[in-house]
Amino acid sequence: MNTAAFSIISVAAAVLCSLFLLARSFTRENSLLALLLLLSAALCGLDTYVLLYPEQFLLKAWVQKLESLLPLVALGCSAFYCRPAKISSLSKTSRLLLPTAFVFLGLGLSQELNAFYFSPDFGEETLLFLSNIGFVFYLMLMTFLVLSMVQIERTFSALSQFERWHVKYEIIGLCVLLGISVVYYSQSLLYRSLEMSMTGARSFALLVAVALIFYSRFFRRQAGKITISRTAAYRSLILFVVGAYLIGLGLVGEGMRYLDLPAQRNILLVIAIVCAVLVSVLLMSETLRRKIKVHLHKNFYQSKYDYRQQWTDFTARLSGANSLGELQQTILISFCEIFACNGGAFYLLDSETGEYSYSHHFEFRRDWRSFKADDPLILQLSEKDWVLDLRQANDELEDALISSLSEAGASLVVPLFFDNELTGFIVLTGKINAAENYTYEDYDLMRMLARQSIAAVQGLRLSEQLTVARELAAIGKVSTFVLHDLKNQVSGLSLMLDNARNYIEDPEFQQDMLETVDNTVNNMKGLIARLKNLKEKPQLLVAPVELGKVIEDAVNTATGEIEISGESVQIDADEEEIYKVILNLLLNAVEASKNNSAVQVRYGVKQNSAFVEVQDSGCGMSDDFIQNRLFKPFETTKKHGFGIGLYQCKQIMESHNGRIDVESCEGEGTTFRLLLPRALGIATE
Repeated sequence: MNTAAFSIISVAAAVLCSLFLLARSFTRENSLLALLLLLSAALCGLDTYVLLYPEQFLLKAWVQKLESLLPLVALGCSAFYCRPAKISSLSKTSRLLLPTAFVFLGLGLSQELNAFYFSPDFGEETLLFLSNIGFVFYLMLMTFLVLSMVQIERTFSALSQFERWHVKYEIIGLCVLLGISVVYYSQSLLYRSLEMSMTGARSFALLVAVALIFYSRFFRRQAGKITISRTAAYRSLILFVVGAYLIGLGLVGEGMRYLDLPAQRNILLVIAIVCAVLVSVLLMSETLRRKIKVHLHKNFYQSKYDYRQQWTDFTARLSGANSLGELQQTILISFCEIFACNGGAFYLLDSETGEYSYSHHFEFRRDWRSFKADDPLILQLSEKDWVLDLRQANDELEDALISSLSEAGASLVVPLFFDNELTGFIVLTGKINAAENYTYEDYDLMRMLARQSIAAVQGLRLSEQLTVARELAAIGKVSTFVLHDLKNQVSGLSLMLDNARNYIEDPEFQQDMLETVDNTVNNMKGLIARLKNLKEKPQLLVAPVELGKVIEDAVNTATGEIEISGESVQIDADEEEIYKVILNLLLNAVEASKNNSAVQVRYGVKQNSAFVEVQDSGCGMSDDFIQNRLFKPFETTKKHGFGIGLYQCKQIMESHNGRIDVESCEGEGTTFRLLLPRALGIATE
């Protein structure tokens, strides 16, 4: 394949990849990355064209103008890559470099082509000789590119292990893209000239960078003996590998001097790019990193872990969590990173049901099934306080619920004990290094971190419970003042009744009486709404009820655009209480719907249970809000809501042996689903 065809393929690939990035998400980060690809493609394509058609040498002026823009785009891309998109969040270094890049752009645009380089025999030879201005220009250009690569490396170092896994190929692609430019422009320092024949190598590097970035975006997207730090040992090994790569590259280059090969510089540059990509992929591989660390432990250290460092890092991570969900996420990520697992799930004891329920997950499927107190897994964890390895044969767990999770990849179960009681457990899945075997050191560290984890979790849970208790107490105090206001309303009505015996025939008195009654009724309605009963288990008057009738009554009360569809079904329920639940969901849905769009209500029979679905097209709710706040008292997304409506709905549904589920997507809407028992005579037919 000749240079022109190869360049066309590279340019086309870069354009398509840029369009893919912009179509996927039009963010500042994607826009700058796409612009960098397009700019590199333009430089490569124009240089190839000038090289093939020397008479069009004046087009090199456009190349020089685009090169003036390259530092600004490269610095912008590296400054916003995997970082907040706000200008105010930029580092001091970026704030200094970006204005400097604007000055550089102005310098490049203000000069003529002959002020940078000259080539009296261009066409016969492919060299461009630099003037003093051109030498300074390309020196500054190369400096900006190196600083951009340094900034990308700092970003990569600041990412967590799992974040690195998602972006490592993209980082390598960016470094290839900027690195080939650094190599190309470094000729200005060595020879005070530019070798245009390197266009083929630049096209190859562009194609490699595009392939890596596309793959990453499409498929992937925390007085003793003197010892060497494990981190220092690992980094020393990395430096040794990089040093060996550079020495090997130098030997290859020296050897090629004795071979009569055409385009030796291009061949050497292609070899350097391929080897650099392979070395980078290997060094960023989490599997290889884990194997290296295990090898260092076996051959150079008495203990597998630096326990002091692990404890310090783990404690620092826990202290940064602001909510229960964030805390559990931090714990799971820490366990996965320390013990080289792929993911995990958190289960906690529900004090109301006595079951161990799913609470949080990381890179593992959600499983809403709960573990009962007599489950074989719970009995083993409670009796032995051991970390269970699910890959080992265990006859007692064959028919237990955990066996289904084992099929999904679960490998370890870490018990969480608080005050000598099993309060929960962590399920870990898979291993990054499949050949690694866990030892007593791993299990001891797991138990130590588990004790610290559950202490932090229980502390946060108790704090939330105390907050709710205080809010309930505050409501009790407020109700005293509300009752006083009710007494005042009754007193006013009593006074009006006494006067009515004497002035009932007076038209003015009649008008005043009507206004007083109207105002009193409105005031009492407002007060009564604040005194809704929050009792845990309401007293029910259960009887067979036609579900469609209850829904129609609630729709008539709620008003608004509501569409109903369903089939006749009878339920055993307290009609008034179920009416309250459906009315509350309808009012919420009507209020949340955008542009007065219709609320969809569906009801019928599903799996021998009656169901009601209320769907709106509102703003939706986040997974964190649903899991941790939705059905708790005093938690609301409304500006003027009390946050007790859905709490009451859940209590009423549970008292009917029913269930309330929710599905929501932010920006698209929410669907609430009620599941109720059918009337006994009908359900058994």
